[in-house]
Amino acid sequence: MTIRNLLKFYGTTLLIGLVTTVLVSLLFAYDKLTVFLAEGDVGDFFAALVWFMGYGLLIASISQLAYFSYLFIHQLGLGIFRTAWKPIQIVITLFAFFDLVYFRFLRFGQQEGDVARFIWIPVLVLISAVFVSYYKKKMTGSNVIIPAMFFMIVMTTVELIPFLKVEDTTWLYCTIFPLLLCNAFQLLMMPKYKEASAAERAARRAARGETATAPVRNLQVKSKKKKR
Repeated sequence: MTIRNLLKFYGTTLLIGLVTTVLVSLLFAYDKLTVFLAEGDVGDFFAALVWFMGYGLLIASISQLAYFSYLFIHQLGLGIFRTAWKPIQIVITLFAFFDLVYFRFLRFGQQEGDVARFIWIPVLVLISAVFVSYYKKKMTGSNVIIPAMFFMIVMTTVELIPFLKVEDTTWLYCTIFPLLLCNAFQLLMMPKYKEASAAERAARRAARGETATAPVRNLQVKSKKKKR
């Protein structure tokens, strides 16, 4: 990927994280943001808004880091385990899905014994993963459901671990929705940015005349071989 398209890719991810976090915080972080606007305290509202905007940029950066880490892990898994990498991904995905419930229940729900109120997190992640995986397969025309599910569930779980240990669900709301959207955007749109980068490189080579001279050189080499 070229520098220009990499910056566009990263900038769009940041924008998605920022906008989503602000919208979610206006709904779910009422006592930390919207209440200032309702009371007419514009100064405190904008101060809190800037804070949540920075939080959204942080979440988007975490998502970007997790995505490039996934690309490395995926290639490493293919190189080491080869055909066994797909079953391994399925097992890891199942463990991660279970941990989405277990981590939070172990910390806050063990005494009450009520598991139902902790189910919404893995259900939301699972629905998002199924939708994104299906759309990814439809876009590429190849069987990418397992890697896509692995990324959307396992990497999202890893990103959410610090926030699953926080009792205040406000921060969980302000984190999980931007993460899912940023992860989905990166997984679905990366091929388009790679194609744009390839087209940009081809245009640069054409401008330098490399595509025109390369065939001539090949013909010259072939003619010399025939003479010999």
